[in-house]
Amino acid sequence: MKKKLRPVVLMVLMGACVSPIGVAAQAVFFIPDFGRDKAANQVLINWTDYTIRAIGRGAPSLSAGNHHSPYHALAKARQEAYRRLLRAGKSVQLTPEQTVGEVLGKNVEMLAEFENLAKRAAVIETAFLSTGSVEIKLELPMTGEFSSLVLPEAVTRLKEIGSSRLSTGADELSNHTGLVVDARGVAVEPALCFQILDKDGQEVYGPAYASRENAVAAGMCQYVRGIENVGENPRIGNNPLTVKAIRVRPPGASDIVISDTDAARLRDSVEHLAFLKQCRIVVVLE
Repeated sequence: MKKKLRPVVLMVLMGACVSPIGVAAQAVFFIPDFGRDKAANQVLINWTDYTIRAIGRGAPSLSAGNHHSPYHALAKARQEAYRRLLRAGKSVQLTPEQTVGEVLGKNVEMLAEFENLAKRAAVIETAFLSTGSVEIKLELPMTGEFSSLVLPEAVTRLKEIGSSRLSTGADELSNHTGLVVDARGVAVEPALCFQILDKDGQEVYGPAYASRENAVAAGMCQYVRGIENVGENPRIGNNPLTVKAIRVRPPGASDIVISDTDAARLRDSVEHLAFLKQCRIVVVLE
């Protein structure tokens, strides 16, 4: 049974001597529930900048000499951070119905690639404590190699997205530079691959519209908190089209349903295929 992620508010890490895993006020982030592993506040999945961060601590070895003890502690800290990072990466929601770990569990080669990718995570902070212990913070982007490995093949390559979907709709909508989905009040669970649908379940945005190259580079959308943080967002330009989420489509909670009126507005925009290809989408949560 897959582990669910629980949303949290920003908090200070207790007992950590590297700087807390902080995020900007507008960031959407989750802390995985690892059960008995006391990793609370030591792992964070940030859906605004598409990163996973993990902190590990290593105690000095009593059997090692004074000169080698810090290196042993550093190795232990990195191993713990890596283990937490790997578990967090597997807990990431890939589609509304599957986590990354559930997909990797069916493919030994993919799993090995993913483990090697996690081992190459960047060390963004190291602290040598007066007790002899060492704390280390690792960061793994969910874009780039991560997304390239796990995104479903349904996310279309740029050359395969035909111009036949391009509407010849109303001229007054022709200057839109991106799409804002106002999902405040709707319990949306972020995912690497999702759909925006009309009330009849017809796809308005999703794997068939987003280019794989752009989805790999920057995610299919950016999740942010608060509509006030959208105005200056370069991802959607200076004149985005705004639509309202009315519910999610089960199973899962990542596919977003909008009204037929909003779906028609989007389809009638002569620019919509271009900015959907480019993943110029922001989803606003509470």
